[in-house]
Amino acid sequence: MPHTLYRKICSKRYLCVPYEIGRWFCHRLTSWWPQPTAPWYRFDGCNCQAKWTPNDSQFYRIGRPLYRHEHVHYQLEAALKTPGAVKGFAFIFFMGIGDYLYTTPVWGELKKKYPHVPFYAYVGAQFDRNNSPIVGKLLAENPHFEKVFYFNGTRHPLIWKNYDYSDAFKDIPEGFLAVPVYYDYSQEVTHRVISLFDTFGLPLPAEAPAPVMYFPPEPAPVVADTLQTVRGKMNGKKGIVFLQLDSRGSNYVYPHMRELALGLIEQGYFVMSVTKGGPVENSAYLEIDIKKFTISQTWHLLALLKKEYPLYVIAVNSVFWAASAGLGLPNLGLQHWVDKKVHNLWYPNIEVVTDYVYPFLPREKQLIAPPESFTPHNRKIIDYKPDWVLKWFLEKFGK
Repeated sequence: MPHTLYRKICSKRYLCVPYEIGRWFCHRLTSWWPQPTAPWYRFDGCNCQAKWTPNDSQFYRIGRPLYRHEHVHYQLEAALKTPGAVKGFAFIFFMGIGDYLYTTPVWGELKKKYPHVPFYAYVGAQFDRNNSPIVGKLLAENPHFEKVFYFNGTRHPLIWKNYDYSDAFKDIPEGFLAVPVYYDYSQEVTHRVISLFDTFGLPLPAEAPAPVMYFPPEPAPVVADTLQTVRGKMNGKKGIVFLQLDSRGSNYVYPHMRELALGLIEQGYFVMSVTKGGPVENSAYLEIDIKKFTISQTWHLLALLKKEYPLYVIAVNSVFWAASAGLGLPNLGLQHWVDKKVHNLWYPNIEVVTDYVYPFLPREKQLIAPPESFTPHNRKIIDYKPDWVLKWFLEKFGK
């Protein structure tokens, strides 16, 4: 089926769901049949047959949409061994900020392996459930990428890997491989980062490496000014607690921001937050205005504060789970809904508060919340009571 017709069908969920279900069943029935591919990638679990050559435009991009839970493995070395075929890699990103952070250890390893190959980045230009264009600003700071472009994409209503990134092709130079950044995200996967290493044919690390962040030699004026403000308020404080208690992915905002912040202040801490709702009138509280800071500047501020004061994070499962690992900060992670794949996102710096025992997380890293410690937010999400969050924080980090 032509890609244009496929995109039209999948633009309507009521058409897309039955079509993808039927497509998957047909695929299962014919999985033994050889599928034409280029030598630089293979579909997981498929009978792939190298067919496309550099003389064919199909050589330079993935040949068909993926099936649900199907994965792709790249063999970039095979493409580079084809004489005169490949001039560079065009990595296509359609993901959120936290998703991007999980990818960061991969790019340094790939650049070591292919130091003379240009890396271009292509980023979705719109906000949706899958994508944040802020990823482009982070990639512009990443020294492993020479250029960053934006494209107008559309999320697939059922299979995130089939994001419509066809608009990116117009800016991809001739001879560059179009390489969508896929990872395998399932209960069977050890960690999302390890999955990415596997995707790109890199040696698998024993443990998932933490995210990598890049900061300028000198802080931006807004970072320097805020650093001075915090220094002026830290007299006698035990340390700083940074709060990120909202999540774009789950459309969640913690409803007890004020009570939790006041509880931490009463215990002698200075509190900073990127989530609104705290006691802004209190001199021991500072709300970070995300309209004045880029996300990277927020991370830079925390990296600088860490050098001077004890610094802790309390965060729901969102951007700052990964960011806290990259910054090396102790994190009380509030898992506010049951996600059996949460071990894909976990790092050892995170103490996980949960009402569900996760078999693939270390038991000693889970704080099991009793029923009286939370209330229902909606059918799937819970709200932890602020006095209990304070109790767990003091139990883990107060000493």
